[in-house]
Amino acid sequence: MIPLSIVKGAWRSHRQLIYPVGCGSCSTLMAKKTNDEAVEAVDTNARLIVTPEDKAKAAKWFSRARELGDKRQFDYALEYYVNGMEFWPDAGEEACKPLHGCAVGRRQAGGKKPGLKDTMKRSLTDKNAKQAFLNALWLFGHDPDNLGYMEALARNASRLRAEDVAKWAGSVLHRALDSAAKATAKQFQSLTQLFEDLGDRAAVRGESTFGVACYQTGVEVLSLWRRRFPKDQAAENTVKDLSTKLTILKGKYSDGGSYRDSIDGIEEQADLHDQQRSVQSDDRLDELIAKADAEYQKDPSNPAPIKQLVDLLCRRERKEEESRAIGLLVGEFKRGGEYRWKHLADEVRMKQLGREVREAEKAGDAVVLKEKQIAQLRFELGVFKERVEKYPTDNRARFEYGVRKFRAGQFDDAIPLFQTARNDPKNRAACGMYLGRCFFRKGYNTEAVAAFEEAIREYEVADDELAKTMLYWLGRAQEAAGEQDAARKTYGNILQLDYNYKDVRGRMDGLASPGQAGRASR
Repeated sequence: MIPLSIVKGAWRSHRQLIYPVGCGSCSTLMAKKTNDEAVEAVDTNARLIVTPEDKAKAAKWFSRARELGDKRQFDYALEYYVNGMEFWPDAGEEACKPLHGCAVGRRQAGGKKPGLKDTMKRSLTDKNAKQAFLNALWLFGHDPDNLGYMEALARNASRLRAEDVAKWAGSVLHRALDSAAKATAKQFQSLTQLFEDLGDRAAVRGESTFGVACYQTGVEVLSLWRRRFPKDQAAENTVKDLSTKLTILKGKYSDGGSYRDSIDGIEEQADLHDQQRSVQSDDRLDELIAKADAEYQKDPSNPAPIKQLVDLLCRRERKEEESRAIGLLVGEFKRGGEYRWKHLADEVRMKQLGREVREAEKAGDAVVLKEKQIAQLRFELGVFKERVEKYPTDNRARFEYGVRKFRAGQFDDAIPLFQTARNDPKNRAACGMYLGRCFFRKGYNTEAVAAFEEAIREYEVADDELAKTMLYWLGRAQEAAGEQDAARKTYGNILQLDYNYKDVRGRMDGLASPGQAGRASR
């Protein structure tokens, strides 16, 4: 056993001093801040907890984001990823990695970096840790090579206790610093401190694997820091402390008996941690499902085991497991009448139907695809009709119901839904776009032009996918209304943003006069 006095010394840093004072099913500790920045707004070393309901909400955003990313609609995709991470900030595999891919794709396609207006309204030091995190995520998505945005993303993820994302963002910054010619010593110091803090908290929780990984990355950053700045005394002061922590934690991890004896309930802690992660091996997930099922069977009336079991059953996206999850949720709804269970069951079923549509698309079977699309639309119409009736002030539900009505060609029903739903600032622009399209589909071209123009005026982003979509349909409406000059100007604005957008070039040529067309051909 390692003497407690050594452990105390090893976990001493200039930001936080941790005293292990006992052990049990929940590790007890005392924490003393030595400056105001120490683990801001965090009272414990616990990870961020996200409910299954929030994960389900986030998954919808992520699914749509992936679809948009596959279509190279990067601006749209980034917005959807950020919106989803508002519900699930620690979604590394599900959101951060594909978001980074979209960000790189957008940069390669010539996407613009954030302007002064964007940075002014997105504070990276907001008192609200989640808001600062989302701001950093948005800015990073629109400028993935910016070291400051990488650092802010990692720092605010750590503030929020979204530690998987913090570690991922820190690793991205590490690779960037390795190749950056003008990296500063302070940046290396901040990144080393980030990984040290993550390792400290993991060590207290008993998450040795994660803690060792964080300390090891911190040592790698420290090594690079010392090579770049060999005379920096701060690096020399840090190296012994961090190396000692890594050695001790490795020793605990490798010595199964002494480590397990030192912290009671380590298996329960590991289970809890794995339950909150999205990716496990099949064997490990089977084990977690079995344990959650056993807990549920002990007390079927307790909602906590039900939610946990449902979350695990939906993890692999297997229809039979999801169907069992739906059965559990519907049964709970029928038993107690709480609508949240029905809401979650519907979310799982919509996810299933969406996956079936995508599989039919990949298979290339037009008949099956049509059948799946009809089944999906019919089910979702019923779901959102019910939600609007149950929660008449929920404009997000009203917007989603309007979208389904639009897809079903029920424009007279969709229009008043969008007119009311646009009171929600998050969906205001999208509501304006759909209103215009409803009017256009009904042949109300003047009204469509007015709706698109209003939506465009109110939308702050001039060149993302939604902006281009609104401009495109404005041009279509102007063309249909006989406003040829206006349509030509609108199409010209689109071409300046995206020369290959839809059929804009063809429509532009079709609007040109014969003389202009002749000159263009020469």
